[in-house]
Amino acid sequence: MLKGIIFDMDGVLINSEPFHFQVWRETLKARGIHIDYEVYKPCIGSTIDFLMKLLHEHYGVDLQDIALIAEMKSVKARLMEENGYPPLIPWVKELLDRLQQAGYAMAVASSSPLSYIEKVTEHWNIDRYFQKLVSGEQVQNPKPAPDVFLKAAESLGLSAEECLVIEDSENGCRAAKAAGMVCMAYFNPDSGKQDLSTAFTVVEGFEEVDAAFVEKTYCHYHHLPAVVCETRRLLIREMEKEDIPRLMEICAQETSADACEGVAKPLKEELEDFKMYRRYMYELCDMGYWCILKKDSGEIIGRAGVEPKLWNEKNTVVELGYVIDEKFRRRGFAYEACKAIIEEAEKRGAVYLYCRIKSANTPSLKLAEKLGFQKMDYHLNGDSEDMEVWRCTCHGNH
Repeated sequence: MLKGIIFDMDGVLINSEPFHFQVWRETLKARGIHIDYEVYKPCIGSTIDFLMKLLHEHYGVDLQDIALIAEMKSVKARLMEENGYPPLIPWVKELLDRLQQAGYAMAVASSSPLSYIEKVTEHWNIDRYFQKLVSGEQVQNPKPAPDVFLKAAESLGLSAEECLVIEDSENGCRAAKAAGMVCMAYFNPDSGKQDLSTAFTVVEGFEEVDAAFVEKTYCHYHHLPAVVCETRRLLIREMEKEDIPRLMEICAQETSADACEGVAKPLKEELEDFKMYRRYMYELCDMGYWCILKKDSGEIIGRAGVEPKLWNEKNTVVELGYVIDEKFRRRGFAYEACKAIIEEAEKRGAVYLYCRIKSANTPSLKLAEKLGFQKMDYHLNGDSEDMEVWRCTCHGNH
């Protein structure tokens, strides 16, 4: 279960990497050293000690050159006095607010000195979001070693498995992976061309990242069923392997025969194929068929969802399907579930949704009309003559 979010600071909370490079460039220029960005880049996300090793290797700087570090701090203070603190990353305060309201414990785990972390978070009034501030200087090994993240988790009273890390650098992503934590990378163009391939997912902005997105990222990393959406009476979540026998029972009901979504493979095949289905549909496509549960009892009463399909070998569409246990029909559950799923599909970028309904399936035809679907003059190769095609436009994409 996800309980804690650990943030890197430089490049994630504040857009500071260009500033840090400027500080070191001016400091070294006074020594007659013109630092190349490609030499500097590997230290992004790591500590001063790591940078000193790079400067030693490339420019012969003494590893124990305390005066150089003092000069750097002086330049840094002057530039901050002239230009102020590096700015917050857009939408980061809103993200912190959303995550705090969702009840997550939060910490900063940065390679910067603790005093600087404290000053930055206080200056931008974001210190109130974090229970703990941890510096790479407080641990033995800098990023890409996992030490700072493990210490942050420990300080929150959490295990590594209960945490998610938000990073912007190659070193940070590698450190999160080494710590056994799911990593969500923020692509910051000002952090240089970072290799973020060790992160589980990459986002390009925080404006649409919320608790549900973070929770889904965590669940997919750990192969857990994520919640898709909720209604007044229903919880709709991704399937897990243990759900399949119950769903097969529903699909096998005689009254489910007219439901296109109700067509199923033998149980053995369904179980064998589920791992691949979960990986492809849920984790890569962000779609799939999901379980419908009654909130008051937790009972699975059906499944519904959207899947990408190739129609007539040339048209890629997103198709909506559903099937409800016959004991729970005529209570409005199908409408409630499908309406919520359409709204969720809109949020995930769907423009049109399609469904296929047999002309004799009056309840589904009425439901499609109620949901805003319209019948199309289109026939899918391989379908029987009595199969109709319906389409709705997702209102969020007009």
